Amino acid sequence: MSTIKKRPCPESIPSTVTKHMDRFGIDLLVSTFSDRIQVLISQKEGKVGTMMNASHEFSQIDNSHTYHIETLLGERSNDLYGVFARQILERIVKLGDGMNCPPLLLGITLTGKCNPEDFKVIVNEVVAMYQQAIQKVAQRS
Repeated sequence: MSTIKKRPCPESIPSTVTKHMDRFGIDLLVSTFSDRIQVLISQKEGKVGTMMNASHEFSQIDNSHTYHIETLLGERSNDLYGVFARQILERIVKLGDGMNCPPLLLGITLTGKCNPEDFKVIVNEVVAMYQQAIQKVAQRS
């Protein structure tokens, strides 16, 4: 009796990119899965205080984009975390075809205030890391 070994499709294997930003004392992690994108942003040694789900819908009727942001766990009163989730997802949607994008699971913990310039730098870095993760997946195919 022969045994058939099945291997998973390369696109289904998660791809992860990590980075520490000394300037902000932030640890970043971006993982791409076949059905989801996970981003972790933490200033507390990798601990995640708030988990958020962000999803995108595209309407072909009026070519509009709708973003849904939901706090799953943690601090619900921090609007900045929702802004991070939406901005990251918007940028990722624009990298693709603008219509289809897997949901984003964002884990975030910031210890202090974040000025607009720092916000842009962090979001830009997360998006660049996402692109690296996608390139890793493409190289496997």
